[in-house]
Amino acid sequence: MANKSNQSIDMVLRPEDELLLCCARTHIDSATAGRMSALVRTGMDWNYLIQTASTHGVKPLLCRHLGSVCPEALPQAVRGQLKRFAQLHTFKNLFMTRELSKISGMLEHNGISVLPWKGPVLAATAYADVALRQFSDLDILVREQDALRAKDLLISLGYRLYYEKPAEEEAAFHALRKVYELVRNDGRVMVELHWAITSRTFPFALDPAVLWAEAETVCLEGAPVRNLGPEHALLVLSVHGAKHHWGKLMWICDIAEVVRSYADKIDWDRLLTQARSLGAARILCLALFLARDLLGAAIPETVWRQVTSEPKVAWLAEQVRSGLFSGGTLMAVERPTFYVQLRERAQDRLRCRAYLGYRLMAPRAQAWTLRLLHSGGSGRHFLLSGKTRSR
Repeated sequence: MANKSNQSIDMVLRPEDELLLCCARTHIDSATAGRMSALVRTGMDWNYLIQTASTHGVKPLLCRHLGSVCPEALPQAVRGQLKRFAQLHTFKNLFMTRELSKISGMLEHNGISVLPWKGPVLAATAYADVALRQFSDLDILVREQDALRAKDLLISLGYRLYYEKPAEEEAAFHALRKVYELVRNDGRVMVELHWAITSRTFPFALDPAVLWAEAETVCLEGAPVRNLGPEHALLVLSVHGAKHHWGKLMWICDIAEVVRSYADKIDWDRLLTQARSLGAARILCLALFLARDLLGAAIPETVWRQVTSEPKVAWLAEQVRSGLFSGGTLMAVERPTFYVQLRERAQDRLRCRAYLGYRLMAPRAQAWTLRLLHSGGSGRHFLLSGKTRSR
């Protein structure tokens, strides 16, 4: 891997996994292209390679780079399979992008400001091509006071709530998770309507108002839409990846591509200072460590020294590595030490234990907690105690 140091991850990979690491970027240099060609000619388990690329969300990048670097080395059946996928995937992503533009325009027309993140807007800005990133839903941030009305407007547009809850539980359920998940009636589009970056079970102290104040405007399918500023994009994507144990290579690729595409715009001192003030320095440093060590992201040396000096980061990165190509990552409740050690502040480690307690709850216990919250009571002691029935 590029940028080896005494803090880097020593990986022993099968050739297919190494090839995926070579492909998980938008720009391929000559050395990486040479390594790709050599790997392909050693013999590939093509079924494993294609399935793993799909699982990790980097199949579009695999298609692009195999087709440009070494197309002659691919079996004819594999070339045909990848070509068909690329065509269908491009069509799907363009369809989803147009749906996002339609939803955003409708909400804005009704006085509701929207801030899309991940999905099409990340693909268009960081990857410079909406066809190069896999996404299965549309993530939209709205202000908390607008969330209920935005949900109702989406329902009027032909969507329905994905989770149908009894009336006495619905308000508390969504208050806990801070998101409405809606699916279009024909099943073709899922929308996650957020009013916070994370749920109450995995807290992140960044005030959404800051995201709105520093959002940039970009062009998506000919229409202006808001987008996270580069520092906030890195923070938010780092938290998202950490919450999911960095179980998909695409999430590490997202970090590397934001670093690459905004290389001259990122205020690194401000970013690191803000992350530390939020208790998220370790989360950010882990993301940057993975992006440079696995994908060769151009992290400035002054920043890299701070990344590698952050306690626990090398250990956390090793935990990610051990699960990345092991056939699927484990659930949060099976990685308790990882989630606790992610946080540098004692109060945040306590909240992480609460999160793990929530994930351990049986459905009946979760419903009981939701009823407590809905009635105005506090489920805090129950969440922190972790005293739940076994699954």
